[in-house]
Amino acid sequence: MGLSACSQTSGKLVDSSANEKISYQQAVEREQAIAKNNPWHAAKLKGASFRAIGQEPAWLIEFYPHESIYLSRDYGSKIQTFNYQEPVTNQVERRSVFVLEINNKKQGEVIIEGIDCTDSMSGEKFESTVMLTIDGKTFKGCGKSLY
Repeated sequence: MGLSACSQTSGKLVDSSANEKISYQQAVEREQAIAKNNPWHAAKLKGASFRAIGQEPAWLIEFYPHESIYLSRDYGSKIQTFNYQEPVTNQVERRSVFVLEINNKKQGEVIIEGIDCTDSMSGEKFESTVMLTIDGKTFKGCGKSLY
């Protein structure tokens, strides 16, 4: 159960699926327990709006609106944080392009398209196809909104 499945009444949260009254602290503890085993949920709790992964070599990217874009590549051996900038979005094509920039210098870009995607390693299905271009190389992966 996520916090979104709860409503607050009289300082208590009510789990809509079981009508069970729980404290805010209990709800937080439940969310943290879920996050320990689920990196997608952990990113959401940290404030990420979108997360994507790719394989061979493994990479992941997390978008923190109005803050930063976090990129981990080569199985975590290369980590970079970029300034967050609003994407150029085409709603008709269901496509958003984010520029990866450090100190006003373009390092690469991320293209997110609303095209179903299946992770090549796990077989997990995602709502978006993602292309990351950095250091002259393009990597393909899958992602989803965390909101």
